[in-house]
Amino acid sequence: MRHFNNMSFFTLLLFIAVCILLPSAVSAEELTEETAPHGKSDGSPFRIAYVDYDEYLPASRQLYYILAGLEENGWIREGSLPFTIDSVNEGSMSTKEMYDALLKADLGPYIEFADDAFFYLGYEDAEDIANVLTERAGKDIDLVLTFGTSAGVFVKGLDLPVPMIDFSATDPVASGIIESTDADSGNPNVWAQVEPSLPLRQLKYYYSILPFHNLGVIIYGDETISGVPDIEASSKELGFNLIKYNIEEQQRETPEELDRYYGLVEDSILKILDEGIDAFFLTVDLINDPERLKSLLDHFYERGIPVYLMDDVEAVKNGALMLISANDLVNVGRFVADAVIRVFDGAEAGKLPCVYTSAPSIYLNYDSAIRIHYPLEFSLLAACEEIFAGGSSNNE
Repeated sequence: MRHFNNMSFFTLLLFIAVCILLPSAVSAEELTEETAPHGKSDGSPFRIAYVDYDEYLPASRQLYYILAGLEENGWIREGSLPFTIDSVNEGSMSTKEMYDALLKADLGPYIEFADDAFFYLGYEDAEDIANVLTERAGKDIDLVLTFGTSAGVFVKGLDLPVPMIDFSATDPVASGIIESTDADSGNPNVWAQVEPSLPLRQLKYYYSILPFHNLGVIIYGDETISGVPDIEASSKELGFNLIKYNIEEQQRETPEELDRYYGLVEDSILKILDEGIDAFFLTVDLINDPERLKSLLDHFYERGIPVYLMDDVEAVKNGALMLISANDLVNVGRFVADAVIRVFDGAEAGKLPCVYTSAPSIYLNYDSAIRIHYPLEFSLLAACEEIFAGGSSNNE
């Protein structure tokens, strides 16, 4: 076992400083003002539609905690959720599976999920989705909940007469979901959760542990979704070279389409490795299959190159080196639930606070670190939320 010793406790202090210079996270006590749960003026429940892009377990986890936030405040009947976070994780439940279960559950008198109002943009015809939402918004749909950038941009563009609440978009301002994080989003019916400059903060920390000269990034689809503006900003600020490849958005539904897509990913990995990179930043939605992830990561580890993550702790569990997660799922869920509650209570969505800076958590794959001789000082290990080793994990 070989360890380097070029990391000190100063590294941790640097990361903490990066975080506290940004607006502090909203505490749980500050989230929802006291308000009695209620239905609409006619006594019927508020009805929610949901728009996602495709199956993505982090979306399911965040949706669970939004629902838990609504339950915590009495808007969903206590104990009525038809799943737990453990069953979501263990069953790798998609948001569609969760939505279908919610349709069958008695959530109480205040909130329902509308029949036939769940949509995957990646698999369904966009024009059909637009027609359904436009026809039903304001009739039997009172609010549209959207996950991520693609869904947020799509629904915002429909200019529906009901509020939309977007969560987990990489950069809602740069992507045009909202115009500003100030007092007015630019549209009275649009709210989006904002986690400021996450890729920039992540890369500062990764660089502080083991500086890299040439960072490789492979982008799938929209560069804004993958945080490219922040990645480029960190390149200029820290002084490393950014080597970027792009893969155009395409169908990834059938086994044949997935094989073709992951062939393109592997070809891009082999090409970018030949560019002389000494670190790789795995951005969102590039590799969603955990089994394929392991074999693709081998290409990097055979050359001793660390693979850092932008999102998804499951990828660390399956071999990626490290994730600095600034997504405090429980309190982000409460924050998004608070926006839903305030809208149902009569507030204008576009004027609600939207910035939430999460407390950071560090996840490390110990086996991958040992394999590439990555520096593992006590200060790093002690700061980890979870360390994965030998197929198991240890909570610190």
